[in-house]
Amino acid sequence: MTDPRVPDGGRPLVARLAYPVRRALAPAALELAEQVHRLNDEVGRLRDDAERLRARAEDAERRLAEQEERAAELRNGLFESRRLSLRIAELADVVTELVLPLHDREIDPAALRRLRPDTV
Repeated sequence: MTDPRVPDGGRPLVARLAYPVRRALAPAALELAEQVHRLNDEVGRLRDDAERLRARAEDAERRLAEQEERAAELRNGLFESRRLSLRIAELADVVTELVLPLHDREIDPAALRRLRPDTV
């Protein structure tokens, strides 16, 4: 076996054999290095875009949760409003029966019993 450090023109054997390969592949390697650099830049931009989209998605989820809470409050308010409207209608019926002249009254005891205790 030959010693790669044997001076043949002052260069080791490996360097002498690698030189023609490097000359043939150097333009392709430089082009690939440039492509790698461009791809790294694109990956960086894509990561930035993904982070921005992630932040927007988190913000949208937070706003959706707030809207769901608000909708629940409004729904509860609507139910309370309906309950109070029914109570006002019941009270209006009672007042109407009390205000009518005595000869026009037809107070139904069963109707009075159907009223809730807090309206009588």
